[in-house]
Amino acid sequence: MPVGPPPTTQRYNHELPGVYGQFGTGAGVHAFYLQSALKSSQLDWVSLISEIRGSEQWPVRDLFQRDVDNDRITDSLLPYLQNTEKIKFFNPLTLTLLPIHEEDDRVLAQMPRVRASVMSKDGLEWNVLERPHFHRVRWVTDSPQYAVLEWDVARTKLVAIDGQHRLSALKRFWSDHQAAVHQDFRTWRIPVVIVSFRVSAGQEEPPRVLDVVRNIFVYINTEAKRVNRARQILLSDESVNSVCTQELIQRSHENDLSDAPTPRRLPLLFFDWRGEESGGQRVQAPASVKGVEEICAWFEYYVLGEDFSIDQEIALGINPVHDLRSAFHCGKLNHAHARLLRHLVQQELLPAISHLLENFAPYRSYVAALRTLEREYEQEEQNDLARHAFYELRFGTNLAPESIKEDVQKVLTTIKERIDGLKHDSLHTPINLDIGMRGVICAFGRLRRHFVNPQWMDFATWFTRSLNRVYEDGWLDLRPTARRRSYLLHIAQDHNEIVVNYRLQDADAALGAYLQLLVGAYGQPIPEAWTLSWTALKETILDRLAARLLRGFKKEVRPQLRPDYPDGGRPLTDAVNREAAIRMRRQLRRFERELEKIEGTAPAE
Repeated sequence: MPVGPPPTTQRYNHELPGVYGQFGTGAGVHAFYLQSALKSSQLDWVSLISEIRGSEQWPVRDLFQRDVDNDRITDSLLPYLQNTEKIKFFNPLTLTLLPIHEEDDRVLAQMPRVRASVMSKDGLEWNVLERPHFHRVRWVTDSPQYAVLEWDVARTKLVAIDGQHRLSALKRFWSDHQAAVHQDFRTWRIPVVIVSFRVSAGQEEPPRVLDVVRNIFVYINTEAKRVNRARQILLSDESVNSVCTQELIQRSHENDLSDAPTPRRLPLLFFDWRGEESGGQRVQAPASVKGVEEICAWFEYYVLGEDFSIDQEIALGINPVHDLRSAFHCGKLNHAHARLLRHLVQQELLPAISHLLENFAPYRSYVAALRTLEREYEQEEQNDLARHAFYELRFGTNLAPESIKEDVQKVLTTIKERIDGLKHDSLHTPINLDIGMRGVICAFGRLRRHFVNPQWMDFATWFTRSLNRVYEDGWLDLRPTARRRSYLLHIAQDHNEIVVNYRLQDADAALGAYLQLLVGAYGQPIPEAWTLSWTALKETILDRLAARLLRGFKKEVRPQLRPDYPDGGRPLTDAVNREAAIRMRRQLRRFERELEKIEGTAPAE
């Protein structure tokens, strides 16, 4: 190691002996670590990420901390630790050192530089890696098994980035031990690996602290026990559709944290964005309408296409000289590509998708009702309780003092009940089901793909205006009294009133095709630059819809005709095909006549 500036003379107030190790350079940083062990009494030195001030407000893509599943700790991990008949062993906890602002106890945005040097101490020569005023690791030259980590607890947090549930269980077990339970726990030594990083030589700009920590977290939880699908999507820098999902939700996240939020923007409450679990099962956020997995699937199946596909290139305007062309050529995003992609989708794609979601009539109604509910509670005398309750709805936790936490939970319960009522009033079948918005987003993505590459926002404005007329005229209503419900037979609901064609891949030939035709009809005249022939395109979409209707009617008529053909076989099949074709053509003709009426009365632009 080259001799650099001398180590800081600052006195560090915590230290831990161990074995030093390091890895090679990757992603512009160099990882080094200390293998060590903590006494049970030292568990308080380690924090959960959720305990760090402001961590609940970190950007969406930095959601690498897992919300602790207390049921898992109570029902599984704690009993394991308490059981004197079981041998105790588990993998080391993975910890890291987060640099903290001196003034407000928040994590620094950029990773401070590491200073490498050599020092003499206790008659030995030590190699030193130090972030002055934060922490340092030193090891005896040529003897890395003799190493010491030192840090200032006011400027550095030792936090768990893997093993948070084990850490939580151990802390609770220690609390029990304080009450004279399991006396031998005092003799335990809990294995830990403390990871830190330094910028590689030649790297001009230090990385974001949270980017570095997130990347190591993703690797650990991809190679070992996987995080759930929602967390994988929110953490990925390598999937185009995942990045788009993150940035869409981040628009709501930033708006909710703004001093002057835009009222009509989707609130963070709209998304089930945290991927919370209890007992290993997903727990849906109370006010949420769509989850992370569903949003990502919209991009993949309907809006953009599979990652790095030709469809995705075209949708994003990745031409041969585009800065992202090399990423699409090799099918992989690096950190620089991910930043470019985020900027690209923020500028063009996401404002269009947001416009659709924010202005589609039922979603607009639900969002307005949520905002009204929040204002109503803010104006009440107990608005401090409500403020904490809404904070928990958004971020999964609240910052209320212990003295009022119970009252906050009571208010939270009432708010949840009222939100359920708002959902019921604003979101009707099939929009309250996955099939509804799958049909809408499919129609949006497919119709734009059929057109000659219109600008995203121009297309979204035209599509949403037409879609709302479709919705207002009852074409998307499956309630028993809906007057146009019959047109959705075998498109969204079968003859037994069971929802059909709800899978992601079904929409293009079913509800998505149906809505493409209706939006096109209400949207007349379509700008000439977008399509050479709406008539020809309409026939193509009608053919797909006819095939799906025919399949549905076959299922309907077969049991009806079976008594007339007791021997079954070819006679029954032929009869089913004839009758199903008759019913299909009858329904399709009715629908086509309605489309012609709409096209004839649609107002000019």
